[in-house]
Amino acid sequence: MFTRLAPWGAVLVVGLALAGTPAVAGAEPGRALARPAASADVFIVQALPDSVVSVSIDGKAAQSGVAPGDILGPLALPAGEHTVVVAGRNPAWKMEASVRTSAGGSTDVVLHRPASVDGQPTVTVYRNPVGPVAGDKGRVMVAHTATVPPADITVDGQVVFANIANGEFATAEVPVGNHKVSIVPTGRTSPVLLGPIDLSAQPRTLTQVFAVGQPAGGSMDVVVQTLPLEIRGSAEPDKVETGSAGLASELTPPRGPAGSLLSR
Repeated sequence: MFTRLAPWGAVLVVGLALAGTPAVAGAEPGRALARPAASADVFIVQALPDSVVSVSIDGKAAQSGVAPGDILGPLALPAGEHTVVVAGRNPAWKMEASVRTSAGGSTDVVLHRPASVDGQPTVTVYRNPVGPVAGDKGRVMVAHTATVPPADITVDGQVVFANIANGEFATAEVPVGNHKVSIVPTGRTSPVLLGPIDLSAQPRTLTQVFAVGQPAGGSMDVVVQTLPLEIRGSAEPDKVETGSAGLASELTPPRGPAGSLLSR
């Protein structure tokens, strides 16, 4: 059973464009960095299907030319408050988000479109559900970051979570193996907004799926990221829990290889 989790949220300001943010050497997507004590892992997930952007953190350029589907990180940031600025061009725009991290945490900062077709780019911050998992299970997270109204998520043809809104996500522990995930309008079976996506759940792995794009424009797609998980209990647990619960209350980051924009 999937558990619904609200995003942590972020303070967002949209204003004038940045004037030529310079690029500096940043973390290569998916490359683990040595993390100082009292720091957090932060990933920037570029889920804007129609934009190439520049990203700066606390006034320092992280990377320019960040294309749709790119994931920057892990970026080791000190625990505390940080300002992330994202700038695009053609047309020029800028948005600013305040992100709080906690020591040892793992956070995704996702750049995406809201549910409204004419809405401005936005930022949603997710705490990665990277707690231990049973040795014979994988964990799947599906986030609604596409330009569509609230929708249902189906796994292997069954609605596992209903009426999930833009910016929210659902997560569950699932058997290892191949699964088909789809997103459909709330309470309906068609039209299929996304999918079915062939999703391979690996043992002791968090597979994150960010739905992006707009059905009317034919840009619906997914950004996928995988993060390693620790085993919960012994190698052969006598108790297996399915799903997780609780509302995210702070901002933190993910750890793992780069995501990729996959074709349907």
